[in-house]
Amino acid sequence: MREAQNAAGLEPGKALQRCASGASAEPVAAAGVDVDPVAWIAAHMPARGNCSLVSDIMDEAYIRNVLPPIWLAGTRQQLLQRRLLQQMRDNPYRAAVLVPSGSWRPPTRVSLIGMGQSERIAQWLAALTAHHIRVKGLWPLSALIALEVRQKLPRRPRTDPLPGQPPMAPEPASLRPTLALVATPAGLRQVLVRGKTPLFSRLALSVGEGSLSAAFVLAEARRTVQYLISQEWLGSADQPVATQMWLPFDDEQALAEVGSDPALDVQFIEGVADAYARLLPRLKSASAQLQFLPDESRTQWRAAQIAAGAKYGGMAVLAVAVLWSADLLWLSWGKRNLAQEQLARAAVINQQASQEVLRAKGDLSQAGLAVASVQAWQQTLAAQPDQFAGLQHLAGALKGAPGVEAQKISWALPRLQVQAAGVPPAPAQPFGCPKVVDAAAAAAPAVEPAKPALALLSFTAALPLALTQRQALQLQDGLLAGLNTGGWSAFLLKSTVTLDPVQVQTGTLGEVGARTLDLCLEKVAP
Repeated sequence: MREAQNAAGLEPGKALQRCASGASAEPVAAAGVDVDPVAWIAAHMPARGNCSLVSDIMDEAYIRNVLPPIWLAGTRQQLLQRRLLQQMRDNPYRAAVLVPSGSWRPPTRVSLIGMGQSERIAQWLAALTAHHIRVKGLWPLSALIALEVRQKLPRRPRTDPLPGQPPMAPEPASLRPTLALVATPAGLRQVLVRGKTPLFSRLALSVGEGSLSAAFVLAEARRTVQYLISQEWLGSADQPVATQMWLPFDDEQALAEVGSDPALDVQFIEGVADAYARLLPRLKSASAQLQFLPDESRTQWRAAQIAAGAKYGGMAVLAVAVLWSADLLWLSWGKRNLAQEQLARAAVINQQASQEVLRAKGDLSQAGLAVASVQAWQQTLAAQPDQFAGLQHLAGALKGAPGVEAQKISWALPRLQVQAAGVPPAPAQPFGCPKVVDAAAAAAPAVEPAKPALALLSFTAALPLALTQRQALQLQDGLLAGLNTGGWSAFLLKSTVTLDPVQVQTGTLGEVGARTLDLCLEKVAP
């Protein structure tokens, strides 16, 4: 049986141990009232395991209480704990359960529950702790029965409408209180359930074989309903009480007798041979609100949960670290291959330089000039951008200016400055796009020296003839804005429209002249 979980059930006079897994539970051992818990646990339960306790005892106290409408959950919980401490100060195993309101209003009714036989429960807890068994919690059997109650049932009218009035809206069965009757080895367990919450529970002991008859069940059910009405757990609108039964009856006549009682609205009766085997697998869905053990009794369980969380968290961190290391290793491998390729290209360039030296005529000055020429050419090519990149930049700018066609594209590179041994350097030749500078800007002192130009790209562009002068100027400005990006600078050599304020604008009606403009692109050293 995979991932088995031990569930110890406490009932009057004995203790049962069951092994629960999935949707079934199997009995393992039973202990009488005089058995030593330490010896019994050592003989039947593995050490350092996990255990959940379920009580099916008669000594349970249920107190109905009313709270003021409180919207803040934290404040409501503090008031619940104070009420619980006031009512059950001497009982360490207690819990408070809120009754669902069934509307948007906050719940106001609460059931204060206390579990008896605290000394016996303490003995079993001490024995489990001594055997290093981690206790997950202690739940009453009513918490598991509430999970077994069927909620998807037909709706029913709340009350009969008065003459001349429309019928009231039906009430969902999940909001209707339901009395669950379950036959267990301890007796007849009767639980009042609303939604998935047990509000009241009572155990009627059965004595001997065959004592759980149809008459016994009906008598105990009527007695419980009368008590619930007297304590205001049930109102007149809840009668007849919705009832669901799990009984070990095989006689059809007995089942019919139980289901025909007018005080009970019997929704179904199901035959169950072993109620514990049916209910114990519900422990995995048990509500934490109905867990009765204090935190100090669950220290080993909580420590094990924290250790398991830390273990899985550490495994996740380790997996992330391994993946991160693999990614860094892959990047390092790629960079190493790139460095090897660069070294190979440098070796080819050095070999070409050696061949140029060998082609020299034997004169050391000419050999030095050849070496200097090769080095200067390599430096120029390394420093200047590729002309193909300039063409790509121009193509990208033309995409943003529809209708513009590039014509007569030309390129230029600066003159290589080669210095021979013993020869003074030649004066640098001006290189760059022609720039229009006014007199004031030319007379002003330069803030910083101009950076040398690395490459020029000049071209003539034709604009659509159907454009007006204003539209042509807008298209020209958009093209200039697109070219002045990516480290390139664009200079207008000839505009499509003459902007000289002195010159007279002339033209011939019916004829449109050529719309062209000359531009120069310049790449400046960074």
